[in-house]
Amino acid sequence: MKTPKSILERRRSVRIQEALPFKIGSKGYDFQAVTINISRHGALCLVDKDIAMMTQLDIALPIPGIEGSSRKQPIIHLRGVVVRKEEDPVSGKYCIAVFFSRVKPQDEKLLKEFIDSRLKT
Repeated sequence: MKTPKSILERRRSVRIQEALPFKIGSKGYDFQAVTINISRHGALCLVDKDIAMMTQLDIALPIPGIEGSSRKQPIIHLRGVVVRKEEDPVSGKYCIAVFFSRVKPQDEKLLKEFIDSRLKT
């Protein structure tokens, strides 16, 4: 029997552990969430609400200052879809995995710069 590749080897991009508060909007509701980890292609997030699998989300994600940059804190607007979820039995909150399904090229560049800056420290 062949051993499957580890999750890290299957990922398309590097994830960093970073708690970034952000806003989610979908189907008439609007609420706060926080990332647990993030990559250029998705994020693992902690939310207060149970969100159905495959739900399309509108996300407004503030990106903290990038070291050495004089730019003010930009907000990336992107589209995501819930691809995995688990309820935390202790807090009653949900961990959801969101795949970024639509990101503007300039926003993807900002996200990449942010992740790269965190990897250097």
